[in-house]
Amino acid sequence: MIAYPPDTVYGLGCDPKNKAAVESLLEIKERPVDMGLILLGSSINGVGEWFDINKQQKEILENENDVPTTYLVPKTKHAPPWISGKHPSIAIRVTKKDPVPLLHSILESPIVSTSANFHGGPELKSFAEVENELSGIVDFILEGPSDANAKPSRIVDILTNEIIRG
Repeated sequence: MIAYPPDTVYGLGCDPKNKAAVESLLEIKERPVDMGLILLGSSINGVGEWFDINKQQKEILENENDVPTTYLVPKTKHAPPWISGKHPSIAIRVTKKDPVPLLHSILESPIVSTSANFHGGPELKSFAEVENELSGIVDFILEGPSDANAKPSRIVDILTNEIIRG
């Protein structure tokens, strides 16, 4: 499990196909599995079979937005319940911002992405904050540029275009 600076607040991540790693992440965050998790990648490669989408929806997912945007996408029977939780969809955000493409290439899939904090607590927005709170708890903390004014991503339902958060 790692902490890393994506295109929003510092995130905690792990391999979404590794149930034990996801369970460990949820335990550290004190977050219930039924809430589901966000995936973050440079594309949907590696988990495409988890989504029930058409070509146009795939293009929407894989095109950059001015505002970091996570989409709620209908899931298939291949989607693991430890990722989707109690929901009929999976949340995914695609970005080309470092270090996401590198993490995606290492895992050969998007990474789990959830804010690097304890459930319900304030987001950690800098390497120093993450190191202070999570050093010794996570396996690795990746230092990189972060934005002190960053906010969690906007969340949009890909079927209805309804903005859920943001």
